[in-house]
Amino acid sequence: MVSVRKLDEEWGLKVGEEARKNFSRWLEDGFIERYLSGEKILDIGFQGYLDEVHPITPNAIGIDLEYPGYDGRTLPFDERSQDAVFVSHCLEHIEDYRTVIADWFRVLRVGGYLIIAVPHQYLYERKLMLPSRFNLDHRRFYTPGSLMREIEEALDPMSYRVRMLTDNDRGFDYSIPPEEHAGGCYEILFVAEKIERPEYAPEVLRSPKIRNETAGTFVSLPRPSASSPVRAISGSKAPETIVVFKLDHLGDFILARPALERLRAAFPEAQLTLVCGAWNAGAARELGIFDEVVEFAIFERNAALNEVTSMADRLLSLRKLFAGRTFDLAIDLRIDEDTRDVLENVTARTRAGFGWPKDFDFLDISMPVQSPTVTGRAGVWIYDARRFYALAGTNDGLSITIEPGCYAENQTLIYGPYCKLEPADYEVTLHLADETGAMPPFRYDIVCDSGNLTLAYGDLADPGDGISFRLDNPVDDLEIRIFATGVETGRLVFRGCTINKEGVTLGPHQTEMMAMLVALVEQRMAYGPRIDTVA
Repeated sequence: MVSVRKLDEEWGLKVGEEARKNFSRWLEDGFIERYLSGEKILDIGFQGYLDEVHPITPNAIGIDLEYPGYDGRTLPFDERSQDAVFVSHCLEHIEDYRTVIADWFRVLRVGGYLIIAVPHQYLYERKLMLPSRFNLDHRRFYTPGSLMREIEEALDPMSYRVRMLTDNDRGFDYSIPPEEHAGGCYEILFVAEKIERPEYAPEVLRSPKIRNETAGTFVSLPRPSASSPVRAISGSKAPETIVVFKLDHLGDFILARPALERLRAAFPEAQLTLVCGAWNAGAARELGIFDEVVEFAIFERNAALNEVTSMADRLLSLRKLFAGRTFDLAIDLRIDEDTRDVLENVTARTRAGFGWPKDFDFLDISMPVQSPTVTGRAGVWIYDARRFYALAGTNDGLSITIEPGCYAENQTLIYGPYCKLEPADYEVTLHLADETGAMPPFRYDIVCDSGNLTLAYGDLADPGDGISFRLDNPVDDLEIRIFATGVETGRLVFRGCTINKEGVTLGPHQTEMMAMLVALVEQRMAYGPRIDTVA
C-alpha cells in the first residue's frame, strides 16, 4: 500500500486538471486512502490538455494514446492485475464506451476499484443536446442515470458492486450563465468494486426463450371522451411586419408562389420581407408582392456545388444582416429541416415552420410533415464490419471473426452501426454465418434512443430471412445487437448488414404543404383576438 502521508497538496497541484480540484479534499476525507492506495494503479487519459502532468498517485501509471502497446481500446495489462483504474473526464470523449469500460474492468483484481468522473450535463454542459458548448469532442452528455446505464451495458451485473455515485458540485458557481464556462466542480463521480462472480450467476442471468411470433391478441380500445372542451387561442392582432425565408437551390422557388401569394392576401397591410438566394431574387421581385427582397445564401446556387462556408458562419452573417430589426412573424417555407435554425437567428415575436415541436422548441406555429422528396424515397444502405464493434472476436475491417468458446452465455457479441434513419418501413439482413453458411443459434435485437426503445427482437433464422421493423419518428443511433446463447457453435464470420427502406407515396405535394403552412398561420394570426371552442 502507498501511505497517504507521502502525498501532499503539492503533488495534487500536478495531477490532471479536473482531479486537482478535488485532491486535497480526497486526502482529507479518506477517498484516496480507501480507493487509490494500492500498489498498482492506472490513470487513464491523465495528461488531458496540459503538459507536465503527474498521474493521480506517485505509483500510478499514466496511460494515454502514446503509451506503448495501447490502442485506445485495449490496455496492455493482464487480467486482474491492477488495484485501481482511475479515469477522470475521459469517457465522454470515447465512442465505443462498452468495449473500453469492459477492458478497464478486465484488468482489475477482485477487490479493486474502477473510478470514473465525467462532466455533469446540468453543471458543465448546461444544455439538453449535443454539441457541447465548450468541447466539441464530447460524444455524450451525462447524468448519474445515463452513466449507470453505460456501466450496466458494459459490465456483467454479477461481477461488481457500486460503492459511490454522486454529483460533485463542490465550489460550483451557480451565478455563472450557461453560455460561460462553469466554475468549481461540475462532475459525476462513480466508484465500483470488482467482486468474485457468484457460482449462481448464470442461473440469475438466464433469460427466457424469445420467440419471433407474437403471443396474444392486440385489442384496440376506444379513446376516452374529453373532460373539457379544447380551446385554441389566436394572437391579439394581425402581424404588421413579416419575414419569409425561402432559401432553396435553383429551381425550387417557383413552387412556393401559391403560398407566397396567399400570404400577401392574408396580410395585405403587412410589411413583407423575403429572404432568398440571389439567383431567385429577380423572380421574387417580378411577383410584385414583397416590400423588400433580401439576397442571402445558406446553400449554393447549384446543389451539386461544394459548400465552403460552415452553417455556423452563415447563421452568424444572418444575425448581423438583421441586427436591430424585429418582426412580428418569421416563416421558413422550406420543408426539409436543414434551414430551420434561421428562425432562431432573427428577432421575431412568432416563428412558424415545418417540424415537430419536440425537435424545434422555438417554433410557435409548427406543422409536422414528412418531405415527399426525401422521406418517401426508397433506399438501400450497406454497413460493413467497420461500423460494428465486437466484444468477442477480432475485427479486421472487412469482417468480424468469432472463434468457438471465446464468449459466455448471454454475452453481447456484436453491436453497431449507429446510423441515422428516417420514418419508414425497413428490413435488415444480417450477414452472419458459420463455416457451413448457416445462421448461428443466436438472439438479436434492434434498438435506438441509447437502447431505451426496442424496435425488433428474436432468434436468428436462415441467412435469407430479413428482420422487419417500422420507424414512426427519425432516429440518430440505430443499434443492432447480437447475443450469444448457450448452444455450442463453430467459427463465425460477420460481414455487416444491409438495410432496405421501403419507398412510399406521401400525400400532399410540397407546393400544397407550403400553402397549408400559410393557411395555418392565417388561421392563427389573421383575425384578431378570439377563442375557438371545439366540443
